[in-house]
Amino acid sequence: MARTYGYNTVPGYSALAEARRRLATAPGWEWQVAGALGLAFAAGLVVGTLTRWSLLLLPILVVGLGAGLALTTARRRALVASWRQGAKGEQQTARLLAKLEREGWRVFHDLAIPGSRVNVDHLAIGPGGVWVIDSKLWGRRVHWDPRHGWMHGQSAIAPELNTTRWEASEVEQALVDSLSRAARHVAGDRGIIVHQAWCVHGEPLPGGRLLVDGETIVNPRHLLALLRAGRGPTLPPAAVEELASMAEVTLHASLPAS
Repeated sequence: MARTYGYNTVPGYSALAEARRRLATAPGWEWQVAGALGLAFAAGLVVGTLTRWSLLLLPILVVGLGAGLALTTARRRALVASWRQGAKGEQQTARLLAKLEREGWRVFHDLAIPGSRVNVDHLAIGPGGVWVIDSKLWGRRVHWDPRHGWMHGQSAIAPELNTTRWEASEVEQALVDSLSRAARHVAGDRGIIVHQAWCVHGEPLPGGRLLVDGETIVNPRHLLALLRAGRGPTLPPAAVEELASMAEVTLHASLPAS
């Protein structure tokens, strides 16, 4: 497992941390309203100012508050579940990428973008190039829509790719000096750039892979073949080590692992 400044780069760590944070957050506004109304009702009961009509409204109040609280609880559980699912997808991708380490690749997980709250799920550096990989765990069908292109469920895929593009550009900027130095180890005049890909778990893609807006999206069984085939020049061990050393210095683990 790679380390950066004494922190383990743990796949899915920040997603699990976010799930724990959301579980620990203060109750939503429905709980606050419920508490205020409950106190008001209790105060009225104590001072004897409740009328027969207000007492008849008590069941309605109880049902309404119960429904609101149930809705709040369901929403929070759904948010927590989505973050946990994201962490699960990252862990599954990490197990695949670990196989590349025996082939001279260096792999990092859950790295923070400098100056941002955004994290990179995986960074793989090896003979096949430098790759930012975004893990997805989908439970909604992937299909083609004539108006919006490829979709998963009701969400268009192409706009979501912009986040991964931005992550790759930020990683490239963070490693810009190292990319230039590493290029000296590469034959010819071809520079080294950072590529991006999605690895989608849980939902089969047509043919196992898609090309959406110029970017590659694959199911797990195609991920390693994509990286091994690479794009651009093949990186020799000296270039891989140059880039990995800079990544360890520049790109820190998103959160310190306990």
